[in-house]
Amino acid sequence: MKIGFIGLGLMGMPMARNLLRSGHEVTAYNRTRGRAEELAKEGARVADSPAQAATGAEVLVTMLADDRAVREAVLEGERAAIASLGREAIHISCSTISVEMSKELERRHGERGQGYVAAPVFGRPEAAAARKLLFIAAGEPSQIECCRPVMDALGRGVSIIGEQPWQANLVKIAVNFVLAGMLETVGESYALVEKHRVDARKFLEVLNGTIHSPVIESYGKIISERGYEPAGFSLRLGLKDTELALEAAKSSASPLPLAGILRDHFLQALAYGHGDLDWAAVAEISRINANVVRTLKAGG
Repeated sequence: MKIGFIGLGLMGMPMARNLLRSGHEVTAYNRTRGRAEELAKEGARVADSPAQAATGAEVLVTMLADDRAVREAVLEGERAAIASLGREAIHISCSTISVEMSKELERRHGERGQGYVAAPVFGRPEAAAARKLLFIAAGEPSQIECCRPVMDALGRGVSIIGEQPWQANLVKIAVNFVLAGMLETVGESYALVEKHRVDARKFLEVLNGTIHSPVIESYGKIISERGYEPAGFSLRLGLKDTELALEAAKSSASPLPLAGILRDHFLQALAYGHGDLDWAAVAEISRINANVVRTLKAGG
C-alpha cells in the first residue's frame, strides 16, 4: 500500500518504521527534515512538504502533537496535505485531537471526496516499536476496513467505536482522563505514605499485589523511582489532553471536577519548567504540596 506519513516524533518514527518493515511504500514528512532522512535509510521516500507526502498516497497517516500541528500540516496553505490527497484516498488521523478538530477534518475531507478515519492510539513509544498499539477507530465502515492493513502492521488490535470519526477522539480523551486521574491518585498516595516515612517501594509492592493493573505497575514504578526521563508521553501533552477533556465537558455540560485539579497540577509542574518530563511527573506536585520534596526532580 502507498502510504504518506506525517509526523516522525517519539511515536511516529517507530510507526513509520514498522510500516516499511511490513512491506508498505512510505513517503514521510517531518518538520525537522533530519528525522525523515533517518527513515530514508530504511527505504522511505522523503517529502519536502505535507502536500508531497500526500501525493499519490492511498492512505495518509498523521501522528502529530495537537490541533494546531494537524491544522498546519493537513488543512492550511498550498503545502497542506489536503490539497494533494487524491479523491477516495483516506486520511487516518492517529493524533489525540479535539472533537471539534475531528469534525472539521471530516467535513473538509468530505468536501473533496476524500475519506477520513479517526484512529487515535494507546501505547507508549516502546509499544509502538513492538507493534503493540491499540487503535480506537471511528468512521465509515468501508474506510476503516481499507485502513486495516495499516493498523494491523502497527498494533495489537482495533476497537471500532462508531461511524462518526469524532467519537473515537472523544473516547481517547476520556480514557486519557482516566489515566491522568490514576497518576493523580497514585501521586497523592505516595505523598501520604512517604510523609509517614513508609518505604515507597514497599507501598508499590502492596499496591501491585492488591490492584492487578499493568498500567499502575508501570507508572507506579516510574513514580517510585522518580524516573521521568526520557519521557514516553510528556507532561506538556498531559496538560493538553486534560484541557481537551475540559473542552469536551463544557460543550456537553458534563462536569469534570477532577479535571480542573489535574489541569492546575500540570500547570504547576510546567511553572517549575518541567513540561518535557514524562507526564507521570505530575505525581511530584502532591509530594511538593505535602512537603515530602521541595522541588520537582528531573529524572530518576
